[in-house]
Amino acid sequence: YLLKDMEPELLIDRLREALQGELVVSPALTTVLAQALRAPQSASSLDLTDRERQVLKMIAGGLSNKMVGNKLGITEGTVKVHVKHLLHKLGLRSRVEAAVWAMENLR
Repeated sequence: YLLKDMEPELLIDRLREALQGELVVSPALTTVLAQALRAPQSASSLDLTDRERQVLKMIAGGLSNKMVGNKLGITEGTVKVHVKHLLHKLGLRSRVEAAVWAMENLR
């Protein structure tokens, strides 16, 4: 996961690392990831609708809202609504936290 406001040179370096199979995460996200891993998981995936589960799995796979929408045949705006709802239901604050939660809970 990389932030879009990175310096272009750093972004290129990180993309090269990813192409070599390395896990690449922006340093600014490491705190968020650590907190998400430490946080108690109170909600279960059973609280999510089937569509929310689909969207969550695609987010965990690194797809953008636009890409998720294209794959599911829905608008980007509808994807944003699903993301908003699943974040609320799971008590999460970001797509990154949702991706971590999905990796831990949707196997």
